[in-house]
Amino acid sequence: MKLSNLFATCTAMALLPAMAAQSDEYHVVVLQALTGPAAFIGTAVADGMRLAEQQINEQGLLGEGNTLKVTYADDATDRTQTMSLIARYANDPSILGILGPTSGAVAIAGASSGNQYKVPVVTTTNTPEVLDQGPWSFILTQPPEITIPYLVDYAADVKGVKECAIIGIRDIEAYVALQKQFEKLMADKGVRITTVEQVGGTDSDFSSVATKIATSQQDCVFVSASASQGANIIVQLRQAGLDPATPVFGHNAFASPEFLNRGGAGVEGVTFIADWVPGGYDDFTRAFATEFSEKFGHEADNWNAVGYGGMLVMANALKSMPEPTREALRDQLGKTSEVRVAAGQGSYTLDEKRFPHVGMNVLTVQDGAFVQAPR
Repeated sequence: MKLSNLFATCTAMALLPAMAAQSDEYHVVVLQALTGPAAFIGTAVADGMRLAEQQINEQGLLGEGNTLKVTYADDATDRTQTMSLIARYANDPSILGILGPTSGAVAIAGASSGNQYKVPVVTTTNTPEVLDQGPWSFILTQPPEITIPYLVDYAADVKGVKECAIIGIRDIEAYVALQKQFEKLMADKGVRITTVEQVGGTDSDFSSVATKIATSQQDCVFVSASASQGANIIVQLRQAGLDPATPVFGHNAFASPEFLNRGGAGVEGVTFIADWVPGGYDDFTRAFATEFSEKFGHEADNWNAVGYGGMLVMANALKSMPEPTREALRDQLGKTSEVRVAAGQGSYTLDEKRFPHVGMNVLTVQDGAFVQAPR
């Protein structure tokens, strides 16, 4: 079934009837990491948003005569560039809101700028500190306290692990938060944390850490890192002699083709949480997968699905505005409820703390591909 037909039936996509009679052009910016360390996320998010933008306009989802205009820009995972671009776009009165920046490394600064200039900023990161900057900033992805329980329940209850070693990135806040949440919840389950090893976000030689863990006793290893760096860590763990039977776990940064490309056979069997089930799981998500593949010539990945949903969330808020102003967009973003998306379990809602809820999936690497983890 084509996604265009699905929109007309299953969703109305939680889009409320337009209250303004006149036709409007709604202008937003997609500010993602198209280059730099977070480009493996940002480029995929932007492509998902491009597909959603096309469908929103083709299907008239903003109401009769209304159109969506999107400007795409590169935050380069650079704080100075991010703040400069937000200032530029905030001073353009035609721009209603910004989807980005991508990484937690620049998102807090970006959120601070958004609140300074009073322009809605929906950062891709899951860092709750973005929300602390003020009412104009939002997070697109779910924070660790919502996502990590899915992984902890699987590790402790399904796999039955009892002792776990942890390797984390010390200087990237989003990964530190995911690691600390994993530590806390595993301890709550009675799992003993045998060691916590910290590495730098730009490190590439993990031989000493890998040897230490590979020669220690544990029945679980958790790695909190980016896709490429996480794959590198795991490959070096196995080269150092980690017992092949020891389960290795990670978070949704691993849900990227870059993880497979960098790790190859060395990441076989790694289990992690993800927003997207490859290929989809129902008519709506399978239609998204098909239409994404037709447009871009490759299968949709986790961050394509996240980006696609992010633009649908933005469209829902734009459609719901009583008037096309930044204040109205901010207010409607805060009221987001049950928007149909392709990620998670398919329904996107913000709670009273502005935390997004959409659900997660547990995947594993099997025969060089991402599949749902066995239970």
